[in-house]
Amino acid sequence: MGPLWLDLEGCELDAEERELLQHPSVGGLILFARNYHDSRQLAALTESVRKAAKRPILIGVDQEGGRVQRFREQFTIIPPAQSYAQMEDGLTLAKEAGWLMAAELMAHDIDLSFAPVLDRGFDCKAIGSRAFGDDNDTVIQFSTAFMAGMKDAGMATTGKHFPGHGAVLADSHFESPKDERDNLFEQDMAIFTAQIEAGVLDAMMPAHVIYPHYDDVPASGSPYWLKKVLREQLGFKGIVFSDDLSMEGATVMGGPAERCQQALAAGCDMLLLCNNRQSSIEALDNLPIIDVPQAVSLAKKHQFSVRDLQSAEKWQDVKKRVEQRHAEWQEKQS
Repeated sequence: MGPLWLDLEGCELDAEERELLQHPSVGGLILFARNYHDSRQLAALTESVRKAAKRPILIGVDQEGGRVQRFREQFTIIPPAQSYAQMEDGLTLAKEAGWLMAAELMAHDIDLSFAPVLDRGFDCKAIGSRAFGDDNDTVIQFSTAFMAGMKDAGMATTGKHFPGHGAVLADSHFESPKDERDNLFEQDMAIFTAQIEAGVLDAMMPAHVIYPHYDDVPASGSPYWLKKVLREQLGFKGIVFSDDLSMEGATVMGGPAERCQQALAAGCDMLLLCNNRQSSIEALDNLPIIDVPQAVSLAKKHQFSVRDLQSAEKWQDVKKRVEQRHAEWQEKQS
């Protein structure tokens, strides 16, 4: 299993994509809304991806809930993370939503949703309602519940965006944000520290944010943040993903191949490079052939079909409860 994650153009594999999936440097595939038409098509697509790869490969998506949910029609709409702390039985609902989100993806042969967001605060354009709260205790409490649900379903967890994206207003999809604070360890990063110590994170995704007080490159390409702090000081043993290296916040690290090489050298195990086929090809042409054997630990733990899931009493009960509480919360907002 190689380090690079690819994406697809549409709802079916084309000839070039079949060829790219067989490249030894490819280890994963991330799906987007453009790859989804309906439940049956998605199941057929993931099956064809696994056949085309001809070896184990991870399939992931951003399906955390709220405004970041790629598959919506024929999936349960998952509430935004911000909502759980405002619900009477929010901790229970957060755990159930984590289970429901994970189970519905796994039924379509998808291994990962890159979740949860561990950033705090609602002001950042890139985060907003994706945060569980605006203080550390709330974020830790509700993200713990959400991850417990994911793990009950059999899905690995990915904390993001280390060491904290919530305090910058800028969106790293479109610019290179800087967090000028000098107390990050006691503030936002304490959430990540607590969840690492609790042993509930299987993977981590660093931010495309520069923290000038500590280092002059984005955390996603920083040996200081990924090797010295995350690995050595915090003792994190899981997989480290880069966030999408096509995002504007990563362009300070050079062209596509340079970004990938810098992220690997900094301590990333797996690299997301999305929405630009030529960039992916350039990266594959220039990356050394390396294996990431530990990434197999992120594969989904159970195999079941959509029919199996939807006939289960637990799915029916949890879906009804999550939808009802979500509707009640939305009504209060309006």
